[in-house]
Amino acid sequence: MNQQSIFILETYEQLKVISDPLRTKMLIYLVEQPHTGQMLAQELNLSRAKVLYHLRELEKYGIIQLVRKEERGGNILKFYQAVARGFIPADHLLTYVESQEATRQSYLEVIDRAKTRVLTAPEESFELHSSNVDEWNNLSLQTEFTVSEKKFVEFTRKYRELLSTLNEEDEEADKQHYYLMTTAFQIDELLFKKEN
Repeated sequence: MNQQSIFILETYEQLKVISDPLRTKMLIYLVEQPHTGQMLAQELNLSRAKVLYHLRELEKYGIIQLVRKEERGGNILKFYQAVARGFIPADHLLTYVESQEATRQSYLEVIDRAKTRVLTAPEESFELHSSNVDEWNNLSLQTEFTVSEKKFVEFTRKYRELLSTLNEEDEEADKQHYYLMTTAFQIDELLFKKEN
């Protein structure tokens, strides 16, 4: 299956179905790779019946799809995957509270998934070979800044362009897999106080 990059939610029903926190959590797994209901039930420590109900709702509204079936021990296993890597409400849905809650829940699930990725990463991911931060092959930072919305939006555009360069062909023989998670959003006040 070829996953879309972004899926635009066109109906209120689609928006409502993904604003459920449990479905958002399930979607994080289904964006990454195909899962069966049983696999998701184990990952999320839920009953298979509950997971299957939510899978049916996600499939009904075109958020996930059946990507393959396998027969194992006389049972037919159905593997589902998200139709896209990201889901965005269409402009006419942006005023609904579900739109804000779906976005907030999505951010929380991405952060939670990142924590799992850190905990399960190989030990060498955190080895330091230099005291010069510019030579590290890992990155962990938090920062806050005060800029105009226009400048921030321009920064995010440039950042996305920079990220897209990582997907370009790399002729180097010594390649490694890397995980990158980014969140950025407006806040009410700065917590990192600067000394004057």
